[in-house]
Amino acid sequence: MSTSTHQNPLASITTQPGIPQVDFSYAFATPHRLTVCLPDSSDKTLVDCQAGSLRLAWSYDDQRNKPLAAFTTPATNWEVTVTPEVDGHACASSRWSRLDGWMPVLVYVADDGLVSIRMEAIGGPTAMVLRIRVANRDQTPHQVSVPCVKPGGWLGLNPGWIDPDDDRDVLLAGWMDRADRIIVMVAGNADLALRAVSTLCPTWNLAPGDEREIYLIRPYRANHRDLPALRRHDWAQESEAGLAAWRSLLNRCAKVTIPDAGVQGAFQACVADCFVMREPVADGSVVASPGTECYRAPNSFEPLIVSVLFDQLGLHAEARGNTAMFLERQDEHGNWADPDGWVHHMWGASGVKSWAILEHARLTADTTWLATVFPRMLASSRWQDSRRAKTRVLVDGQRSLTYGLMPRGFGDCGLQARDDGNYDYFLPHNILAVAGDALTVAAAEILGRSDVLDEVRRIYAIAQNDLLQVLDRGAIAEDGYRWIPGVPGHTCGSRWGALYAAFPCNILAPDHELISGTIRKIEARMSPGGIPVHTGWMKDGMWVAITLDNLAEVLLQRDQKGDADAAVRYLYATLNHGTPLYTWCEERGQEPGAKDCSGDRQHLWTPVAVARFIRDALVMDDGETLHLARGTARHWLEQGKTIAMTTAPTHFGVVSFDIVSDVNNRQIKARVTMPARESAKEVRLHLRHPTSAPIKSVTVNGNSWKDFNEDKETVTLKDLTGDVTVTTQY
Repeated sequence: MSTSTHQNPLASITTQPGIPQVDFSYAFATPHRLTVCLPDSSDKTLVDCQAGSLRLAWSYDDQRNKPLAAFTTPATNWEVTVTPEVDGHACASSRWSRLDGWMPVLVYVADDGLVSIRMEAIGGPTAMVLRIRVANRDQTPHQVSVPCVKPGGWLGLNPGWIDPDDDRDVLLAGWMDRADRIIVMVAGNADLALRAVSTLCPTWNLAPGDEREIYLIRPYRANHRDLPALRRHDWAQESEAGLAAWRSLLNRCAKVTIPDAGVQGAFQACVADCFVMREPVADGSVVASPGTECYRAPNSFEPLIVSVLFDQLGLHAEARGNTAMFLERQDEHGNWADPDGWVHHMWGASGVKSWAILEHARLTADTTWLATVFPRMLASSRWQDSRRAKTRVLVDGQRSLTYGLMPRGFGDCGLQARDDGNYDYFLPHNILAVAGDALTVAAAEILGRSDVLDEVRRIYAIAQNDLLQVLDRGAIAEDGYRWIPGVPGHTCGSRWGALYAAFPCNILAPDHELISGTIRKIEARMSPGGIPVHTGWMKDGMWVAITLDNLAEVLLQRDQKGDADAAVRYLYATLNHGTPLYTWCEERGQEPGAKDCSGDRQHLWTPVAVARFIRDALVMDDGETLHLARGTARHWLEQGKTIAMTTAPTHFGVVSFDIVSDVNNRQIKARVTMPARESAKEVRLHLRHPTSAPIKSVTVNGNSWKDFNEDKETVTLKDLTGDVTVTTQY
């Protein structure tokens, strides 16, 4: 019987005891999914890996004929299974990874002794290409077969099975589509055994030392009459075009250098997957969706967090294109919570939209574009003010726990209402909505809109004051501390979203009593693998993305002793709860190999949270301060190692830096190219020594520098321009 060895592609990396490593030790149960395609393509192929076999699945439908931002997904109604065999039996072991450690290209290797079958699934311009290489390194001959089967019996026809003189290198649809549509075909030299009507079976009799290569092709759009041309097509070139598209895309991003192959691969893989989950929609926009199957429909949450990430990595055109369609989802009254779409009654949508707008404006200094979208921000704040007026009602002369909140709304993301339903006065959505009003004020100030500035300041001030009172009076007191619930005064629901009050919404300070208490509440129930439990719908499960998106991002901002170390631990725990393909299901059980999984098997929120956390760990805007290397792992600065980020956009302009460790000589050196557009009040360089050793002295550009903090491991750079060299002695 074939068994998966789950071999870790990073297993050759040696680590010291106690140092975190990426080993995928808490991966959930197979199948493990990787979606392969070109960037921003409608033609996606789901590749599901498990011991001994691959499943290729797809839809011929896409988002171009669906209502904009509505929860209507293409049906995945076509699939084939590929099961490598040696001498008539399944292979003894199998393993899977991404090509080059990060590309959305699957590498699946099956071994049976000295015989191996390597399959690479690549999304090309006209087809998904499964490049199959078989090799016999044994001293005796072996027969190798790679049967490809269309499950279901009567769907998928091999013409050669019906008529031995007909084509036997292709499966046609037969029914449920054009009868002559090509499902899959074989290109290359192999014997084609006729096993069953719905099977292709390339087979080789391999002599000792023999190697062969063929291609199993899933054309995106082709019919039987196209088969002669497809046989002549250069599938090697098709494959290379797919690989080149991904390399070119990542080369345009801000560059990150992390001396841990597991984390470096995670960052690149997660950025790439944000493009895997993008595709054209009905108005011609190219936007992200929250998943590749059951959530393959755009909404205004995960995709706009992707826009924030794109801008932070310098992909400004992609960010604007990814954002624009969602901004137009607003009715004539100003309701910005997609009244005709998926996130209707999710009041937090206005805050996420405004976050994407202001990040783009601050990172690009594009006030012209900001002026064109400001009317939507203004209309939203006015509408939200009118909705909150309905809840500003005194009961017996007293404010209720919902005074000044948005009306009852939908509690997506695990927030159950008091009656176990979905509709209530959810605090995370109100926090995001009030943050939207704060950003309307910020946009009005940037644009010099004195005609509306007093109005929007009033709207925000009242909304903020009402929310702060609700947060205070509706907090839950427990064992000497207080925490923010999903619904004021009630313990129903999950822990999702409460920490948005600190980051990114800045409603409460990161060290506020309620933020500290909420962190304590979240961390009161942890899984064996170090992930908070009940962060989503599953009361005994985990929405792993929220570990970074909510908790670790706030820990980065707190800058208290041990907080950055805790944030780094959550990064490694998050990575190790993914698959060896750097993919995550939406929610899952706690144990390694958990079979209890929900949502998409390749969900967007975790990869965007991983990539954004790594960016913030290296470069993070925080008010008038720019932080560099705020959340790096300590072992990344062991002897001879380098941490770097180049051409990273910030609110002050583009910054680049590298940090090189020479701790054997009690020295760490950093080079910083300061942002040139405008000066930050301070640039704070964090130098997180492997052993937390205190800084003894600092020089900047060769001159003694007194502005450093031993306890916080920081050097503060002020009134400096151009290239700056910082040397710290320990």
